[in-house]
Amino acid sequence: MKIFLTGGTGLLGKELIKSLKQEHDVCYPNSTECDVRDKEKVNNYFQRGKYDLCIHCAAFISISGCEKEVEKAIQTNVVGTCNITQACMRHDTKLIYISTTHVFDGSRGHYGVRDAINPIGKYAKSKAAGELVVRMYENSLVIRTEFFGKEFPYEAAFTDRWASKDYIDIIAPKILLACMSSKKGIKHIGSERKSLYEIAIQRNPEVRPITTTEVNLSVPVLVDTSIKQEG
Repeated sequence: MKIFLTGGTGLLGKELIKSLKQEHDVCYPNSTECDVRDKEKVNNYFQRGKYDLCIHCAAFISISGCEKEVEKAIQTNVVGTCNITQACMRHDTKLIYISTTHVFDGSRGHYGVRDAINPIGKYAKSKAAGELVVRMYENSLVIRTEFFGKEFPYEAAFTDRWASKDYIDIIAPKILLACMSSKKGIKHIGSERKSLYEIAIQRNPEVRPITTTEVNLSVPVLVDTSIKQEG
């Protein structure tokens, strides 16, 4: 299978490439070689490649960064996704879009694939906008997920925030299976609902427990982004 993957230098992209290269012909240009915001560059790659599958991981993922650099968030997460989607449509290439559980407002958790999205922050809104674009193309799969790297990156973790988030080496194989399946529409990929502190201590027993009331956060607090493992 010929596969085009964006965001190959990111956490998820790197993990997927390692596995995909063993069995498939994978093209994964960096953002300089193929900036998803550049429609002409995207089209040139698709015209030359005749890809069976496109896995769109590229995104501006900094939550605080998106709050400050709104235009960059729009250009990367929305316009870039439009460019990728249109290229896939022209060449009849199946599209996998890596979305986020942050498309939900976090008010109750246990979100299913049929639950209405309600993005709060600018990062979430930009990813939700990209998701809606992709969902206009029938030959596509939207994957909502959330992950850390292989280690917990902070010294403290919230006991009063919950998620289905897990570490990349656990989540990436699940995403890979979904990418290689015939599934279309929307799929949720995560692990069992836990507090961020419970997730953290799995790989960093020294992490300090804190609550959201102890920290002055500059971004919207999503209390519970846990998802049902369905779809």
